Amino acid sequence: MPNLNSINFSLSSVFYLIPLYFLIIAPLLRQFFPSDPGLSVPRDIRDAAYFDNVGKGGELEEEEEEDTSLQLNPDLLSLEDGETIVCELGSDMYRAHIFSYNPLVVYIEGFLSGQEADHLINVSVPNYTPSPVYSSSQANASDPTKRLSDRALLPRDSVVRCIESRARAFQGWKPYLYIERMWAQRYNVSGHYTHHYDWAGTAKGRGGDRLSTFMVYLKAECKGGGTNFPRLRRPRDKRWCEFVDCEQQEGREGVTFKPIKGNAVFWENLRADGSGYPETWHAAFPVEQGEKVGLNIWSWYQPPTGRW
Repeated sequence: MPNLNSINFSLSSVFYLIPLYFLIIAPLLRQFFPSDPGLSVPRDIRDAAYFDNVGKGGELEEEEEEDTSLQLNPDLLSLEDGETIVCELGSDMYRAHIFSYNPLVVYIEGFLSGQEADHLINVSVPNYTPSPVYSSSQANASDPTKRLSDRALLPRDSVVRCIESRARAFQGWKPYLYIERMWAQRYNVSGHYTHHYDWAGTAKGRGGDRLSTFMVYLKAECKGGGTNFPRLRRPRDKRWCEFVDCEQQEGREGVTFKPIKGNAVFWENLRADGSGYPETWHAAFPVEQGEKVGLNIWSWYQPPTGRW
C-alpha cells in the first residue's frame, strides 16, 4: 500500500509544475516549435475580409476574381461607377475617441467640415418628404408617434462621394461592404425617432444586413435632440461630458450623445456571426427648441453565398 506522505508529495509536485509549465516551458516550446500561422487567423465578420486570400498555410494566394453573382441594388447602395473622386485636401482630418469596444462605438470629432455640412443641408432642401417607419407588416408607412421627421435622399455629387469614401476608409476598406445611398434627416420642434435597431436580423437569411452606422450631425441649432443608447453604460471620465449628456434626467437611461455640428457617432450593428448587438438599441430624443439635421451613413455587408 503506497505511503500517504508519498501521495501528498506527488500531488503537491503537480500543482507546483503547472505554473512552471505555463511560465517557462510553454514559451520555450513556442519559440522552438512555432504553430501553423494559418491556424491562428481569426475568421469573423469584422476581420475575415482582410484574410480572404490567405491559404491554409498562411501564404497569400492570388486575389480572387470579383464575385459577379451578388445581386446588388443600385437604388439602395452607392456602387462604384468609375467616377473620379477628388476630395478637398485635409477633409479627413478628424479625431476619433473609442467609447466602447463591445460593441464597437466610436465618437468622431470633425468627421465633416462646416462647409461639407452646409453643402449637404443646401442640396437636401428640395428633396424632403416625411420619414417612414419600417415593419414586417407595413413598409414606407408614416407614423408620427414613432418617427416625426423629414428625410431627403442626397445626390451623389463630389462632396457626397468623398464622404462615402471616407466612411469606407474609416472601416478599413472591407470587401463586400457597401455604403448605402445617404439620407439627410430633418427634425423640427417635437421631431423624434423612438428606440429602434438599424439592423434587421437578415444577414444570414437574405445574405446581407447593415454592418455599421454613422450618425452625423449636419445642423445642431437646437435644444434636446440627443441620440440615446439606453443599454450602453455611462462613462466615468468627465471629459466625455463635452460630447455626452452627463446630467442625470429622470426616466432616461444609458448614454445620450449631444448633437454637435460636424461630429459623428459610429457603431457596429452586427456580431461576428451576423446577429445584431442588442446594445445598439437607440433613439433620437425630441427636439425641444430649434432644428436638428442629421446624416445617416449605413454600411451594408453582403458577402457571397456561403461566406457566413
